Amino acid sequence: PVRGVVSDWHVSATGSPRMSRADAYADARSWVQSNGGRVCPHLAYSNSSLVTTEDIAAESLLLSIPLGCCVTQRDVLASTVGRQALRSAESAPASSTAAADVGLAFFLAADAFDETSFFAPYYSLLPLLGGSGEEDDPRALLPRSWPAAELASLLTGSAATLVAAEAARRSVVADYDAVTGGRRRCSPREDEGREAVQSVCWPSLARYSWASAIVTSRAFSLATAPTCGGEAAAAVEALVPLADLLNHARRRETSYHLARLPAETTTETAP
Repeated sequence: PVRGVVSDWHVSATGSPRMSRADAYADARSWVQSNGGRVCPHLAYSNSSLVTTEDIAAESLLLSIPLGCCVTQRDVLASTVGRQALRSAESAPASSTAAADVGLAFFLAADAFDETSFFAPYYSLLPLLGGSGEEDDPRALLPRSWPAAELASLLTGSAATLVAAEAARRSVVADYDAVTGGRRRCSPREDEGREAVQSVCWPSLARYSWASAIVTSRAFSLATAPTCGGEAAAAVEALVPLADLLNHARRRETSYHLARLPAETTTETAP
């Protein structure tokens, strides 16, 4: 059982029967490679992480992931749900969550449950919504998802942490309501040109909370190269397949960067 989380799904993000974690990794690796990426042959999946099966020299290239395999704002803007969520988040009252992260989470909450999605091999490797005996729902790792009584019990004497967890819980619901207008049922899709919030088939709050946890714990901020006009590099918020299984943070812990290669842009990750 997952602590403090109502388990409403026990299948993979795409809705299909869950394959083994090793098989999901092999499938995602083949998908990346078939799209022009490179994966060090000495990497293996173990306990929600990538590990090396033998010593690797410093500065070795472990992964080269095509930008097209990464979930970015490009995909958010190409999606009705993502585009309208981003616009609503940008126009909503001040939030503690960046609008780009809200848009990315809404896109993920919708697209991850579409079996026909281009990103399906990547989504199959994400932690389950609802958890399993092998891996918890990512929300369970965040205090904001724990029941109030359990929060108070576990965080006794940690008033600041308790306040922060309760604020984070309220923030997720507030962000969801600000985007959907409080409508939590799937409404019939109408003419997109009307730009009406109620015209979108919104993901449930549970799915959004799950996706928000994925974005919070896994997203990279990739710095683009300066423009020809000398403008400063811009950050691209992205979910990067396979690389998100390495220890990383938006404050750099793992060495990664964008590199322009012939006819392709990739993310590279090295120790």
